[in-house]
Amino acid sequence: MVVVDQAPVREVMDKPSSQSEFEIIRRFLATPNLSFLRDGIELGIGDDAALIEVPPNKYLAMSMDVLISGIHFPLDADPSLLANRALAVNLSDLAAMGAEPFCFTLGLVLPHSDEKWLAGFSNGLEYLARQYNCPLVGGDTSRGPLSISIQVQGLVEKNRATRRSGANVGDKIYVSGTLGDGAIALLTLGLDSHLGSEFALTVSEPNATCLQFFEDAYFKPHPQIELALTAGKLFSSCIDISDGLQGDLQHILDESEVAGSIRLGAIPYSKSALCSVSPENRLLAALFGGDDYELCFTVAKKDCEELESIAKELGVSVTCIGDINLGEGIDYLDADGSPVEVTAQAFQHFSGCR
Repeated sequence: MVVVDQAPVREVMDKPSSQSEFEIIRRFLATPNLSFLRDGIELGIGDDAALIEVPPNKYLAMSMDVLISGIHFPLDADPSLLANRALAVNLSDLAAMGAEPFCFTLGLVLPHSDEKWLAGFSNGLEYLARQYNCPLVGGDTSRGPLSISIQVQGLVEKNRATRRSGANVGDKIYVSGTLGDGAIALLTLGLDSHLGSEFALTVSEPNATCLQFFEDAYFKPHPQIELALTAGKLFSSCIDISDGLQGDLQHILDESEVAGSIRLGAIPYSKSALCSVSPENRLLAALFGGDDYELCFTVAKKDCEELESIAKELGVSVTCIGDINLGEGIDYLDADGSPVEVTAQAFQHFSGCR
């Protein structure tokens, strides 16, 4: 039995009261669509801690992300979209580990109480929570600059967890979906990018379809849970792409003590990316932008056909972009296999050049 810390939720109104505190819990957090029970949850919201029963043949996988207004999202962002993003980026971490979502806790800091905002935020959480049978089981709120912290818990069979350390020489490197969209979305949302002033759109105003695509890419990333649970048995290693392909793949290579080679022409891009930024900036966004929340994983050559068949059945795009080799670091190759020098840096928190 695991006990998850669950301090009582504190009211954030200008004049808090015990009555209004529990009213907020009842109306926006402890709702049947958000704090529903499921097998293995002995107790959710309503006491000092949630009680979770973990099967003896499984690990409890846990991950947490913090989103801060003005840095990770615009101050005036739709609260339902914020909620969706906050939960989705955490579910992506569970996908990288091959874990099934189980439940989550929420830390919410608000400058003031706003019933309309809270209702939208709660509705945004409910959608993904229900989709992945992952209820809210506790958390805390406080007063201050808007920030959202979510910790997710998932279950994974002890012999099925996909770690960063399992890549082998001869494995193929795959990515799901398309890359670079999260970084390009910053440009359309008016947020600053760490990629520099030359990272810009090629059109002054993308069309409505492209703008909607990038908004969805940023606020509604699709955690590849289904792919991980169905095909994860074939992954020798895996990581979700949150800080850019270069930095995240390097984590796999470091932990596995191998090298990698990437065919630049194989990197998959969306139609919106192709018509909105230059080839140089598309590559910059894919390698160093981050915020894609797709999976980067390695697969033994003998298992590639089965992997691609499973992905096709799921309707998930997967692309082989390179190979695992002896040595260290990443080699980038052009269409004829010649080495290409790539100079930039993946996202790093607390770095002056970010």
